Amino acid sequence: MKKIKIIMPIVAFVFAIALSFASVNTTNFAEVGEYIQLDNPQSCEQVTVNCSGSGDFCTIPGQQVYKIRNGTVCSQPLRHTPQP
Repeated sequence: MKKIKIIMPIVAFVFAIALSFASVNTTNFAEVGEYIQLDNPQSCEQVTVNCSGSGDFCTIPGQQVYKIRNGTVCSQPLRHTPQP
């Protein structure tokens, strides 16, 4: 009985780790470009923007421009390209 009390938590821990690796979804690959996040419907759409100038991040009127799209989610805000 003492062996079962020790072995069962270890087995449950190993099973949880194995299950987490088995459930990884690799069908959506991240795409790099210029994207904006739309609210209705929830999507990340590609745009063409000239992101040179001042300031920290690239924006178009009312929208933050993002660098990475993964499915319907935009991430990593796009920074301005510094002018010489």
